[in-house]
Amino acid sequence: MANLIFITCYIITIFSFGSIMVFIYIKKYKGLPIDVWKPGAAWIRALIYFSFCNIIIAATGTLEQIIIKPIFTTENIRSPNWIAYCIFCFIYIFLAYWILWSRMTLTFNRKYYLGSEIILGVLWGFSTGGLLLSFYHLWRLTGTTGWAIYLLSFICMGLWQYFIQDYFWDVYISPEHDTPKSIIIKTVVCHIPNIAICLGFLTIWNNYAIYVVLQTFALVASSIFQKFPAPWAKGEFHAPMVKPGIGGLPHGSGYLGEKNIEKN
Repeated sequence: MANLIFITCYIITIFSFGSIMVFIYIKKYKGLPIDVWKPGAAWIRALIYFSFCNIIIAATGTLEQIIIKPIFTTENIRSPNWIAYCIFCFIYIFLAYWILWSRMTLTFNRKYYLGSEIILGVLWGFSTGGLLLSFYHLWRLTGTTGWAIYLLSFICMGLWQYFIQDYFWDVYISPEHDTPKSIIIKTVVCHIPNIAICLGFLTIWNNYAIYVVLQTFALVASSIFQKFPAPWAKGEFHAPMVKPGIGGLPHGSGYLGEKNIEKN
């Protein structure tokens, strides 16, 4: 009963917060052209998206499971396979996002705002990690076999991330930080393996909280190394370059301007 009350209050609070963000956005940024990037607008859009994610996380029962499940069990830490796989996940994300992703990311001499970048990364990581986890949680409730849960979850996660990242996040939230080449390399070397490897760990051991921590670890790096401006940042910023995609909708195409760009 206590959990139900908490989840209900959580949903109401997040819905109220998201509604306020929508109101502020309409009041202040309605009609903002797609080729104009403003930090305040991007942050409000992100907070609206995070609100949506958290409502889904709570409504599907995923949040409750994150809270009540132990981060790891005694059986986990006694298992060499669990320890090895867990370490492998963290090492892969570190190499993929903190090293490779960072080196392939354009920043156009934007300033670091480390505090706000970490806050954004944590919110982004929990919201995205929790939403992706919700796909797995719902498929797990069907009682199907482990390999089927993995496959179905992978398909749902991959499709969601493709459409949200390509048609929303990289168009309306992130400032320009990619090229057509970096988009392909990051997708093949960072994003797809991240889903495949971490989902494997999740499917075998059901460590919900660790899965969310892994995704947060990745997205904190993404927020920092693209030098995501603070909401109060001033100046001109490169809006993402877009081109028509499915149904003519704009999607991120990557920067096609001058080749000699300062990355750091």
